Amino acid sequence: MNKPLTESELRQRAVSLLARRDHARRELETKLRSKVGDHPALAAVIEWCEEHGFIDDRRFAGFFVRSRIDRGQGVLRIRQELQQRGVASELIESALQETEVDWFALAREVRARRFRQYPQDQKEKARQLRFLQGRGFDAEQSFAALVPGDEEMA
Repeated sequence: MNKPLTESELRQRAVSLLARRDHARRELETKLRSKVGDHPALAAVIEWCEEHGFIDDRRFAGFFVRSRIDRGQGVLRIRQELQQRGVASELIESALQETEVDWFALAREVRARRFRQYPQDQKEKARQLRFLQGRGFDAEQSFAALVPGDEEMA
């Protein structure tokens, strides 16, 4: 039978997870809980990580938003993923506003990378719309991305 982890060993596990990538507070707590159960020192370890700057939901949200924009994901999907990771709504909105991204331009760019041509019929238009909405762009951004713009005139 396994002996229970000490608080020090639990801290090492937390730091090991954080060394791989940044985590939101709730995300780290969930991962640790899945490995060690309801450990009495879990809350103290999470607090220790926050006090030492190892976890910071504001920083995490900012990095996360930028990485998802680089992947070509839209605002709706980014917001949903951050909510699933337990980041507070005000931190999510703040991180999204700080990026100052043109979501319409990003939707056009993502569409152009995936599809060679603008849709010629309803079936193709529906396919491209589903693709963009699956990426997290809202209806307005998705429809705007399907209209040939100035970039095609060059």
